[in-house]
Amino acid sequence: MPRHILHVDCNKFYASVECCLDPTLRDKPVVVGGNEDARHGIVLTKNEIAARYGISTGETLWSARRKCPDLITVPPHFPMYSKFSNMVRSILREYTPLVEPFGLDEAWMDVTDCPRDPVVIAEEIRRRIKEELGITVSIGVSFNKTFAKLGSDYKKPDAVTVFDCNNYRELVWPLAAGELIYVGKSSRQKLEERFIYTI
Repeated sequence: MPRHILHVDCNKFYASVECCLDPTLRDKPVVVGGNEDARHGIVLTKNEIAARYGISTGETLWSARRKCPDLITVPPHFPMYSKFSNMVRSILREYTPLVEPFGLDEAWMDVTDCPRDPVVIAEEIRRRIKEELGITVSIGVSFNKTFAKLGSDYKKPDAVTVFDCNNYRELVWPLAAGELIYVGKSSRQKLEERFIYTI
């Protein structure tokens, strides 16, 4: 019997929490980062509006400001992010005790033994987190952790993607090898040296 694994990924987590707590930020480009006045710090995350300007996680705040002069920078509030993370996990554990956190903003769930359809569960979780917590998640549904994680990255924000035994060859195999978890820049280069470019 195939396993049913979900990977739940909070979209633009830090920025989403900040916009949830301060609704005046929701229609503005926002990044969470260091102290811009002191001219140090990097972008920890950005909201969807800021992402449209080509701002990248990890770039300097001054560089992000050059791309978007109206950018709003917010200092990180990690205790609040932990609180939201715990609230998300509390919802997940209502469906199964088999929840494996991956950082503050991601988690795998094994719902193999749940009597309900895994896609129905995923859609319900997506809706509940949006309605109850005010943030969005993307969820991948598959038969293993690797593909579930890939599914949560496949379509964002606020979406459910299914990679099952019938469609994974068509949808997953053409993706770039670097899309796989733990395939970073160095591993990707080694694969490309062997003319391996896709999964």
